[in-house]
Amino acid sequence: MFNILKRPSSNEKFTRLVDEYREPIYRFIRGRVDSHDDAADISQEVFIRAYQSLDKLRDESAARAWLYRIAHNEIIRFVQDRDRANIEPIADTVQSTLADTAQVDYDRAVQELFKTALNQLSERRRTVFELRYYQELSFKEIAEILDSNEATMKVTYHQAKSFITEYILEHNIE
Repeated sequence: MFNILKRPSSNEKFTRLVDEYREPIYRFIRGRVDSHDDAADISQEVFIRAYQSLDKLRDESAARAWLYRIAHNEIIRFVQDRDRANIEPIADTVQSTLADTAQVDYDRAVQELFKTALNQLSERRRTVFELRYYQELSFKEIAEILDSNEATMKVTYHQAKSFITEYILEHNIE
């Protein structure tokens, strides 16, 4: 435990942030990109940017939302760069895989449909859904990350959830 009279140094603060958030930030990013290597690179960039801006973090209780916001921005930057490079989107890959497979295990097919539906959401809806569903962030935290309000984030999450459910039901697998 830290001496209450001594403020933690920037390095101590950063070390605590990395120790606490390395895995959740990686998992959030990994859910948005195809490969482990890309997710690891983006995660590293998130923590580099966090270190560079550590002096802007006044309230350590806001660190989680702050880091997720940085991660969200880095994912957007990565996706834009990838799209500029004209790489085939994930949804097309999933759809072509399903179309080419004659005999698909039901659970796997539902999982693939879920991924496809997720990929068809707008960037904002997908981000809200993933932060809530996978990362279990509160709507308040999500609103802070996306610079919005809590009510809008609730509506956005429920719209995303409804779309995914309807998509899976429409593409019922026999």
